[in-house]
Amino acid sequence: MTDEAATRKLPKRREGRSPAYPYVPVHKALERAQELFAQEGTHNAPLSSALSAWGYSHKSSGGRQTLATMKYYGLVEIAGEGDGRMIKLSEIARKIILDQREDDREKRALIREVALMPSAHKTIYQKYPDGLPSDGTVQHYLVFERGFNTDAAIELLAEFKQTASQIQLYQSPQPPDKGDVEAPSQEEEPAQIEVGDKVQITIGGVDQFAGGATVIGFSDDGAWVFTNQSKSAAKLEEVTLLEAASAKHVEKRPEVPDHLMQQNDIKLPKGSRKAVFPLSDGDVILTFQDGISEASLRRLKKYLEIFLDEQIELNQESKPS
Repeated sequence: MTDEAATRKLPKRREGRSPAYPYVPVHKALERAQELFAQEGTHNAPLSSALSAWGYSHKSSGGRQTLATMKYYGLVEIAGEGDGRMIKLSEIARKIILDQREDDREKRALIREVALMPSAHKTIYQKYPDGLPSDGTVQHYLVFERGFNTDAAIELLAEFKQTASQIQLYQSPQPPDKGDVEAPSQEEEPAQIEVGDKVQITIGGVDQFAGGATVIGFSDDGAWVFTNQSKSAAKLEEVTLLEAASAKHVEKRPEVPDHLMQQNDIKLPKGSRKAVFPLSDGDVILTFQDGISEASLRRLKKYLEIFLDEQIELNQESKPS
């Protein structure tokens, strides 16, 4: 199941009884928490208001699934019964959302705690603490030993794998020293990623290029990587080496176009990215924060449409009659 499959249109619960499990991976649940915070802050909200923050009507089955999933992750507190229920963000959700510190180790630890809070996730992780075997093996375990039906086992495993990737569950923890948090040393970079290497860029647990991409250069500070598959640079920590370039390959190294290098002069705050739109009159560069919610993206789309319409009208008015 891809990230597109884990959006507003949640999968329908399959027939047959299965233990409860979240319907979306942890980073999607955190987006829903951010949406609730944007609308209600840290206050108690009626059930209907919470559902509207997620884009659902009061009677929507998707809204009920979302609320249940948020509870499995421990991201909301629910008081009352039925339609009179009141919803608010949990303490751990507030800590994650409000933590804007540069040193994000505590925040990452809290996200890991949230990710493993659903009992279905604990079941899989306790059975396979050192890494997952084949999908068939895990699904067999869930069906015959844990009581899931086949469809539920398939959906749960796909969602769990996305969550595990997001929190780097099966990667050896390598906590950086305090002095190394701000930026990687440029001397260490060539030993990891070099020009000509075949790499994959992974954002939010999702690989960006089906066949990988080739590194064509680095920013001056070594924190950004340019590839032949994108107009925008990627953060070094988002890049994974797939295949090192052969000596023959790197004899003639491609140069990074000047306009791409100049784009890197824009100093981005931590947790931000930029998108470059090449036009004949010059590139348009849009900077934005990672993890923008779907609701915010829809608002941004409307703002951009209004802005572009105004610019078109101004251009038409400025033309000689």
